[in-house]
Amino acid sequence: MSEAHAPAPYDKDILMAIRALIAGKANEGQQQTAMDWIIQQASNLYDVSYRKQDSHATAFAEGRRFVGNQIVKMTRPEALKAVEGNGPKPVRGKRQTND
Repeated sequence: MSEAHAPAPYDKDILMAIRALIAGKANEGQQQTAMDWIIQQASNLYDVSYRKQDSHATAFAEGRRFVGNQIVKMTRPEALKAVEGNGPKPVRGKRQTND
């Protein structure tokens, strides 16, 4: 478990992949490298958010994870259905019903 506020590690390959992605010129490998780094390292999606005896660090870690969750959510079929109008649109804080 890393410190919540610690920058995600990267090397030159990741740096160049991110730059190419932002410029719209990334090849397939660079796209995969960039998104993998964003989801697994920058957002720390698969890390535990809880930081013992430090609620601020826990909140910071949860904020990072939220970004990764939003990106991964867009890969799910339900997200496409929702934006196409073929499925229920999620309502924040409310349980979905089939009324």
